[in-house]
Amino acid sequence: MGGLLSRGPLRPEPRPEPKPEPRPGPFLPNPWREVKFSDDAYMKLQEEIKKHEPHRKAYTTNILISGSVGSGKSSFLNSVLSELRRKEFNGRVQTLQAVRPGAQTSVTQRLRCHKFIEKIKIFDTAGFELEKTVNATIILKKIIDGEVAEGTKFDNILKSKMEGDKIHCVVLVLSLHTAENMHPALIQFYEQFIGMLTETEVPCQLLVTFVDKLVEKTEDLKNLYRRRDIKQKIEMLAKKMRISMCNVLVVSNYFEEMKINQIKGTLLLEAVAQMLMAAKPFQERM
Repeated sequence: MGGLLSRGPLRPEPRPEPKPEPRPGPFLPNPWREVKFSDDAYMKLQEEIKKHEPHRKAYTTNILISGSVGSGKSSFLNSVLSELRRKEFNGRVQTLQAVRPGAQTSVTQRLRCHKFIEKIKIFDTAGFELEKTVNATIILKKIIDGEVAEGTKFDNILKSKMEGDKIHCVVLVLSLHTAENMHPALIQFYEQFIGMLTETEVPCQLLVTFVDKLVEKTEDLKNLYRRRDIKQKIEMLAKKMRISMCNVLVVSNYFEEMKINQIKGTLLLEAVAQMLMAAKPFQERM
């Protein structure tokens, strides 16, 4: 009799399905390291390195390059030689160090010194081999302390008493291609060695090679520091080695090329410039 019809309990409005979070793109909004890829920036780096002057307490800046077999150490030395003496070689890639892809043993058998520039000495060591890391820290410590003469065979270093050059910066070379599957014993060796350098206040830089395996063409290296996946790999590596990200250098060596180019050259020269910069405070404290 005119009464309202009963409609039963009201049903709640269905909630809209939450939208899935958008996946992050391959590139970061901003590069995590600023590097200018231009002819002007490239030539400034060339001049900066060629005009390098060590601290007045040191006659030359001495850099020690070391790393495991197959890390790209020899390719890096060849690449730096090609860059720093580009006019002499008409811009062609030169081979100073023998490179044997897939080799299981080190090509270098003696402590070698390369003087590409008057005030810079780069010392090269035998590549680490997993079964020979027991005495490696002791051997490297003797080299760093200037207790090993250039040309000394690595097998004789433990009994050597000849005076050599004191090292101002140590560079550990590591392949990004193999770092993810590194043997735990080798990781432990790196950790101990980096820890020893930290205690003695010797500057240490981690040089990461073979990033070119993650790019399709050389031009893509311009976006190296915007690549999200590469940054994640470098962060993982730095955490493993217990080293600060600011001490990690990234390069792409000349391996297949016959001529140098501005893009790879910029990354190589930036790495060398950073090594020289890291050495100066240590030279001042000597």
